[in-house]
Amino acid sequence: MRKGSIILGLIFAVFAVILAVLPLYKLSFIPAILAFLFGLLAFFKSKKEAKPTHVIQVIFLLTIISIALATYKTIFTISEVGDTKELQQTEDKLNEEAQQELEDIIILD
Repeated sequence: MRKGSIILGLIFAVFAVILAVLPLYKLSFIPAILAFLFGLLAFFKSKKEAKPTHVIQVIFLLTIISIALATYKTIFTISEVGDTKELQQTEDKLNEEAQQELEDIIILD
């Protein structure tokens, strides 16, 4: 049970750090919480069996890093919507060109 918790905690912690760096940073909270829970489970099992907790400390460190990165990005990332008039004009122009090409097609029977 202890080794399984450590392995799952490490997997979720690494996955949380990877997601925190990517544009999907808001999803990194889920594996970070799971890593924290598996880390706690492994920590209590290790204390009960009097085994070393070095790997468990790495799980907690990676979890803290991922939560800090995701929180920082959540607070300081600004989503801007660009000028939609230019986009609409480009779309209208492309539609006109497509209609012109369709009108120029000669269908032979």
